[in-house]
Formats: sequence, structure tokens, C-alpha cells
Amino acid sequence: MAEEPKKTWQWVTVDDYEKPAVPTVIKVKKWWQKFIRWITPEQEQEGEDDQSNALELSFDTAAEALDKSFSDWLKDDDDNSLRWIIAPPHSGVEEAVNKWAEQHDIRAISLPDRESLCDPDASPMPEFFPNSDDNTLWIMPQLAHGFLRQTNGLRWVREFFSTVLSGEAGKGIIVCDSWAWAFLEKVWPVPVSQLWALQGLDQHALEELGLARGDGRLRALAALSRGNAGVAAAYSERYQRSSEKPFETPSVPAEINDATAFVCYALLVHRGLNKTQLIKVLPIVSGSQLEIQLQILHQRGLIEREQEFWSVTVRGYPVVRELLASRGFWLDRF
Repeated sequence: MAEEPKKTWQWVTVDDYEKPAVPTVIKVKKWWQKFIRWITPEQEQEGEDDQSNALELSFDTAAEALDKSFSDWLKDDDDNSLRWIIAPPHSGVEEAVNKWAEQHDIRAISLPDRESLCDPDASPMPEFFPNSDDNTLWIMPQLAHGFLRQTNGLRWVREFFSTVLSGEAGKGIIVCDSWAWAFLEKVWPVPVSQLWALQGLDQHALEELGLARGDGRLRALAALSRGNAGVAAAYSERYQRSSEKPFETPSVPAEINDATAFVCYALLVHRGLNKTQLIKVLPIVSGSQLEIQLQILHQRGLIEREQEFWSVTVRGYPVVRELLASRGFWLDRF
């Protein structure tokens, strides 16, 4: 009997998380070039009328699925436990969780001012609600923004872990970027329970979302995106309309060096930084070298700047992840 396809939006514990078989980006390109020989002309012509822009996903259904998964826990007034939700970059996890939190009017814990995180005179104490003992649910929208990878920049997040894991903060939900979580697990090596994630999307799920057609195209898209909905959507338009071409991913600079990798890693671990913050977390990279790396990576389409904050682009993410893997960096598990 054939295995039943997984649901498109499914919330699972991190231990149950699965991702599609993932060759390297280069292997995907080569594999795709071999596969296109099998596609009929009719299939190719069929894609010409597809959308002209990358598909914008709605995460309403993902929020509904989260509501079902957390329903019993949410209604149990005697359950004062925590739920941790890990969000890979561009995956849409934050969008889904925020929609769900708004529907239930869940209050958000204020994030610290990153500019003051390294100030020894600033208070490192997280500010929870004064009446947290009434079992009112709270949410931490993005723990990745609560630290800087620098000695003084970790004080706030250490206090946060101490407070919430002791039960002092009451019942809450913590959302954290997957790269930040991989780092923070080393900073605070105390195992936590109820670690959740949005299940990786396989080729069947991608087909339901309408991101591509044809078994081979779907498998290639699932491999390139590692089951990440946002990455898959970012490549969907070019993928559908030009199936005779391999994936056109941004290219790694020919002049890559340690500074290039350090900048990419810092941006992923912190889920974006401005230049001042980058200088704080990368003291081994000179100011001029940092500026050079930012401009090179930007020109290649691997990073982008929005309101002075630099971050890895959605199209560039698979390439940057592959780059860091090749240089032995500590990766997230997604």
C-alpha cells in the first residue's frame, strides 16, 4: 500500500521533523539538467501560462493547523509549561505563529534594545508581565533578537533562559530562528521539552501549494529548498516558466575568504544585523574589510539591506548555507 502523503501544513516536534533528500545546490543543478530530457514538449508549453511572479504564500492554514496542535495545551489552565517553536529563515513559521497569536490576543514580551545589549550598565533582566502568576499566556516573538554573539551581549538571553525554565515567567511560547537556536543550545546547554517546528514540505506538499508541476520538478524544488516553504516559493516562478534551465541561484564570490563566511554566519545567527552590530560581533574583521564583504555579497544577491539591517536573501539562503557547510561552520538542523 502506498504511503499516505503528509499534510501540507503540519506542526511536529523537532525530533519528528523530516526534510526532503538534499543533494548540494551544485548537484541539484546537474541533476536537473539530466532530468529535463524526460520532460515532454507538452509539459514545457504548459508552463508558459503560469504566473509571472513568485508565488506569495498565505500562512492562514498553517496558523489553523497550529491552533489544532496547541488547542489542548492552550485550554488547560493547570498546564503552566512552555512551547518552543523553531523557525528556519524565510520558512513562514513566524508569520503563522503571529497570525495565531493575534487570533488569541496573546501578549508579546518586549525584546531588548540590541544597541544596549553590550552596555555593562544596562539592565540585563527581561521584563515579563507583572501578573504572570495568573497563568496569562505570553509569547516571545523572536529570541534571535535578544542577544549579540559577544561576551556582554549574552547577558539578557542568559537571564531569559534562567527565568522561563525555572517557571517564574509562567506559561509562554518562545519563537526562535533555527540558526540562533543552534547557537543558543551551546550557550545554555539545558535540554528543553516541547520543541516544535513546521514540518518540511515534500514534493506532494509543494504540489498542493501549486509551486510546480511534474514529479521531477517537484523533487528538485523540494531538494533545493530543503522543504522550506519560503525558499520554494521564491524559486517557483522561474522554476515553472523556464523548466529547461537549471536553478539560477546566486553565485558565491570567487574571492571568498574567512571574512566572507564570518559575515554570512553572523547574519544568520542573529537573524540580521546592522553594520554597527556586525562590528561588535566580528572584531577580527576590520571595518574596511567588513564593508568590502557586505558590498560583494550584496552585489551577488546573497544578502540585502532593509532599514540599515543586513540579512541573507531568500534566494541566497541555500547558497550561503552550502558555503558555511563546506567551511565547517556549525549549522542549524533544518
